[in-house]
Amino acid sequence: MAKKKGPSRLEDARARMYQDLIFQSAECVFGEKGFENATMQDIASEAGVSLKTIYASFPGKQELYNAIMLLRGREMFEAVAEAHEAASTPLERLIDGTRAFVRYLVEHRDWSRIHVRSQTSWAMRPEGAETAALWDDGQNAHIEMLRAGAESGVFYDDDPAEMALLIRAMTRVQVVQALENGEDDAEEIADRLIDRLLRLVCKDPVGIREAG
Repeated sequence: MAKKKGPSRLEDARARMYQDLIFQSAECVFGEKGFENATMQDIASEAGVSLKTIYASFPGKQELYNAIMLLRGREMFEAVAEAHEAASTPLERLIDGTRAFVRYLVEHRDWSRIHVRSQTSWAMRPEGAETAALWDDGQNAHIEMLRAGAESGVFYDDDPAEMALLIRAMTRVQVVQALENGEDDAEEIADRLIDRLLRLVCKDPVGIREAG
């Protein structure tokens, strides 16, 4: 009896292509309309495919939304983690990590717009297990950085967990406002945010900035 053949490479490649197209179209629609107002038909129309094609890749709107938030969240976390690993001091980790974070948000405007429309504070731990785990990893990285900076005498010796939440909240306000104003220069946005963060956590922010 002949074995039943599995999907061909061409079929696999076509399926991945449709998934990528649907993913990108959904990100655009969610960013424009928000999760509640967006429909699967809106996403199908944006992608130029049938509803049947969308449901073949994603069982529903919530699953598609969750997939976008998780993938982009992982990518952003990896970008910031890479910047942290290349830095040699807590101060450099704060500056370089913040810059990497802002660059990612500016480069992925549709995803950033989803956050704007959700009106959810970045200082609030999300409910989904996987996204919550990413949030925890980011929070712990900030806590470790702030604790090390305080031990070195550069940062204020304050509650690192609370300060990490303040950094998240300040970052959201700064970046969201810049994007809503139509700004597209990631470096300028990052520079303003870094200046404010230094004033928040550093004992001598002016001296640090003057020293470069």
